[in-house]
Amino acid sequence: MARSQLLKDVVSGQASIENILLRLKVILSDLDNDLIMSWIEGELHGYDSKEELPAYRVLIGSPIGTYVVNGSVKYTNAQVPIEAVLDKKMIEQMITISVRDSIKTLEEILNSEGKNNYGTVVPTTICHGISNYDLQIIGMQIKCASNRLSGIVSKVKSKLVDIIMELEKQYENLDEMDIKSQVDEDTSKKEQVILNIEQIIFDESIKLGDKNKLNRTGIGHWFGRGK
Repeated sequence: MARSQLLKDVVSGQASIENILLRLKVILSDLDNDLIMSWIEGELHGYDSKEELPAYRVLIGSPIGTYVVNGSVKYTNAQVPIEAVLDKKMIEQMITISVRDSIKTLEEILNSEGKNNYGTVVPTTICHGISNYDLQIIGMQIKCASNRLSGIVSKVKSKLVDIIMELEKQYENLDEMDIKSQVDEDTSKKEQVILNIEQIIFDESIKLGDKNKLNRTGIGHWFGRGK
């Protein structure tokens, strides 16, 4: 079976991931599936704060900042031992980073000098609120390693390859970017293709579990990342 130019472009890197997403947006619109199109839009333009994220976009960061131990020893740009002042659940909420930027923005960040500074700044009020005499937190940021961001980009590229290969199995002439007549010929196949693509995109997490949701109380509320 001859491979489409679309597949060749994404595998070879001849076209940007954004360009591949735009071309797939046209093709996949013929399947008329809101969930799939919502994913395409999220990767192209970023995810709204009210949208649930695919599991691969929910990362665990490291608390880095400036703090004083026992009122005497000061540490700067060091990992903050928040386990001394927070319980396990609160720590999980605090270090969870929801990456909502578009794929193009992530690529730009990874190509910039500040790629190792990606993360969430913890408000000063929170830092002071959780501090005690033994651990006084002056300032803190939840940082995400650049290789984790790179992992998101790689994950999306891999999913694009799998989606295109699935489409190639079922439909012809993908490069014409018009499969509507083929889709309309067999609605049962259409439903199976939609299911297969959803599984490729979301793995087994189409409905995210509680671990990927933050309460609208406490730290989750202060960060503005809760739901």
